Amino acid sequence: MSLLERTDWSAVLRWASRYGVIFFAAAAAVALDIWSLPRGSQATVLGPLHWSAGVALAAFMRYGSRVVVPFLAGSLLGAALMYPPLPGYWVAAATVPLVDCAVAWLAARWLKRRGVELATPLRGDLIDLGVAVAAAAVVAAGFTVLLVPLTGAGRLEGMASHTIAWALAALLVVGPAGGSHPHRIVGPAMLPPLIVAAAAAAAPHGLISTPSAWTSVIAQWTVGAALASMTLGMLVWLGTRARDPGPWATLFDAARMGIASWVGQGQDAYTSPRWRNLLGDPDGTATASVDGLLAITHEDDRRGLRMTLEATRNPGNDRFKIELRIMAHGWRWFEISGNVPSRRSDGVPTRLVLALEDVTERRSAADREHLSASLFQHLHEGLLITDAEMRVLDVNPTYLKILGQKREELLGQVPPLLRATDDSSAHSQHANMWSSLQSTGTWRGELSERRRNGDACILQITITAVRGADSLARYHVLVISDITDQRRQRDRLERQAHYDELTRLPNRARLAQLLAEGMAATERDGCLLAVCYLDLDHFKPVNDQYGHAAGDRLLVELARRLRGALRSHPVWSDRAARLGGDEFALLLRAQSIEEARLAVERVLRVSSMPYVVSDGQPPVIVTASIGATIFPIDRSDPDTLLRHADHAMYGAKQTGRNGYLIFDPEHSRRAEERIVAIGRVQDALDQHELVLHYQPKVDMRRGVVLGMEALLRWNHPVEGLIAPGLFLPIIDSTGLSVKVGDWVLDQALSQLAYWQAMGLDLTVSVNMSARHLQDPDFAPRLAELISRHGRALGSKLELEVLETAALIDVAHTSSLLERCRKLGVRFALDDFGTGYSTLSYLKRLPVDVLKIDRTFVHNMLEDRQDLAIVEGVIGLARTFNCTAIAEGVETAAQARLLLDLGCDVGQGHGIAMPMPASEVADWVRNYRGPFTLMQASAAAHGPAA
Repeated sequence: MSLLERTDWSAVLRWASRYGVIFFAAAAAVALDIWSLPRGSQATVLGPLHWSAGVALAAFMRYGSRVVVPFLAGSLLGAALMYPPLPGYWVAAATVPLVDCAVAWLAARWLKRRGVELATPLRGDLIDLGVAVAAAAVVAAGFTVLLVPLTGAGRLEGMASHTIAWALAALLVVGPAGGSHPHRIVGPAMLPPLIVAAAAAAAPHGLISTPSAWTSVIAQWTVGAALASMTLGMLVWLGTRARDPGPWATLFDAARMGIASWVGQGQDAYTSPRWRNLLGDPDGTATASVDGLLAITHEDDRRGLRMTLEATRNPGNDRFKIELRIMAHGWRWFEISGNVPSRRSDGVPTRLVLALEDVTERRSAADREHLSASLFQHLHEGLLITDAEMRVLDVNPTYLKILGQKREELLGQVPPLLRATDDSSAHSQHANMWSSLQSTGTWRGELSERRRNGDACILQITITAVRGADSLARYHVLVISDITDQRRQRDRLERQAHYDELTRLPNRARLAQLLAEGMAATERDGCLLAVCYLDLDHFKPVNDQYGHAAGDRLLVELARRLRGALRSHPVWSDRAARLGGDEFALLLRAQSIEEARLAVERVLRVSSMPYVVSDGQPPVIVTASIGATIFPIDRSDPDTLLRHADHAMYGAKQTGRNGYLIFDPEHSRRAEERIVAIGRVQDALDQHELVLHYQPKVDMRRGVVLGMEALLRWNHPVEGLIAPGLFLPIIDSTGLSVKVGDWVLDQALSQLAYWQAMGLDLTVSVNMSARHLQDPDFAPRLAELISRHGRALGSKLELEVLETAALIDVAHTSSLLERCRKLGVRFALDDFGTGYSTLSYLKRLPVDVLKIDRTFVHNMLEDRQDLAIVEGVIGLARTFNCTAIAEGVETAAQARLLLDLGCDVGQGHGIAMPMPASEVADWVRNYRGPFTLMQASAAAHGPAA
């Protein structure tokens, strides 16, 4: 490559233009200096203004020492062009620019080492500039006067000339030194006052025709003092504005950016209002230094900021940008852009400018965008985005992996799983999908799909429409999950949970669902459902003789036969299930009970056929017993239906096995009601709801109360007082009747002891049930009850036994009565004449009282047969030396007839109603005999016939 080809001509042109400007500026300044000289005077050879000093200082401040050569060359050119025929001209022309150049170079170097930046001057910059200009003026004037042979007024004029020149140089530096900076304070606007000042400086030479040296000196010093004052005032004014850079800061504020400018490491810093507002620093003192900014920076970002700022110390690292968190109204993200606009000759930065922008929202949005992109790429679910017409716009890797598809094949196309198919069920599902998307904007469901390699899979799909401002769908987002394995696992678990592992028949849990469905179908279709419980007969010997494997084969074969025996209907079919072991359940549909019987018999036949359970062994015969209940004849819940079928199955086994029995719900209902009633009577006994009422037995002839008959009542909390005939028959054949009987005896003896303590000489009779009398421990318990009360109560206790109960076992009853008579207890045959007793049985029973049944007493006045029976019982009582007591005496006429027949003792509603124990004592004391009853009856019915 040639030298010409390797040359960077753009750089060459750039440097040539820069040096050319300096060259011609110096030439023009020197020419102007010479042109301003007064003609004919050698005393003012130093020149009045020394424009070249300002040009030199501005050039060195901007471009450094490299512009010395073009500056001197330009100065010589300016001097040559304006050559005046004056003595010593070339000495002055060569000396003055050289001195100005040297002094300007020293001033610029000192200003740069001080870090002065005149593009955006601060207060300290302007103070340093004033010091440098003043020192330069003194030094330049002194050197010039010493080098140029002038005396007297010439030297004073030379010093005044330098003062004016450097005063104007200061303004020239502040203005043009600002270069291209758009917001410099002094610039072209300063040219008019500079021109006026130049004219004023030249006036003493041009306006005064014969000026003396001293006149010129005085004039120059006057102008110099004015210009120096103006320069000083301008610098002071600029210093007051140094904290406010003017309109350029407003532009940054409009861009929502704060600005800070630091000299060196933060001395004499400027911070814009926006900077202070963003960082919550109203007066700007806390953040006017590097340390202040670091102090409010998040500890995780502080080290990075410090390293970034330290890196700017190295030349070449003039610009940087960093994002960090700063405590400003809470932790917020900021972006700081830094620039080093000037450095010292050794490369150390003399100024640092920072631009601050709050990027919290942008950072949050970027984080959200990054998170969304990361989620999109790494989501475990497949994600696909389409336009309004379902054409694919983007798809994540998981979607492609699930279906084995390629991205380029999907983009711009409608995905296969959203295309309509010819399958009727899939077509219906797609129609529902589109309908849901249009109405609600979302759809969720499962679709069967095939992967790229042809494998079938099941996808869980959620489609959501993203609508625009006009409420129309702009995009669709599809989220898919491959649930093929989950569905297989679920099906496997469902089979394990609902089907028997050995026979593959539904298990008990599944049977409950099938039974509920069958009952609903039966109600809907108006048919019958036979719920059957099947249990194999003698299945255990098969396991014992051939082993459990043989037993399992038998059960598998039975399940196969049951499936073959089941019938299938268009709406609902027969079902079989295994409940466990050798127990099975069947749900058989039928139109009538007879059809249900035939179905059960068919199952029974196939179940009883021989089974081959082992190779080389003869078939075994195992029969079955089946219990069934018919729904809705048996209107029970599913669990109860199975229980009823189970009860019927046990009934079939008890009748000889290898058969079936259909459950009778009415018989079961009555049995259950009886069980409930027995339980309620037990509760009444435990909760003290049973009470005793007492009905008097009186001697109607003498008008004397002989005793009381204890009558049981149930004081029900809801239904009130219940007669014994409504609840005692329920418990008559149970052990509860014995418990109730013992309770009645104990209460009656307690009441008897209480009355005796009161002085009432009464007997108490208690009715005894046949079950109570037949109890082997009756006599010992009676003796214990009597002795418990500590009194000789046996002779006052009378036990009433129904004639039918006494004759169940005459020998046992006779022996029992004899043992009880030893305790003093007397016995009465209750309701005598209603049974089938014979005189021989009566002779064998040691009874003391015969009670005439109330039905005979009630009708004896109208019915001669009943009257004859009453007469007969009274006669037998005399014959067997017993007392006859008439029950049911209600009228005076009945009482008179009984007395006439020889029956003196009676009881009934005509004498007294049954009463609580608390009323007995008062009634006995107030009793006046049967004549009161007879007289009241006669008054009501007139004289007796």
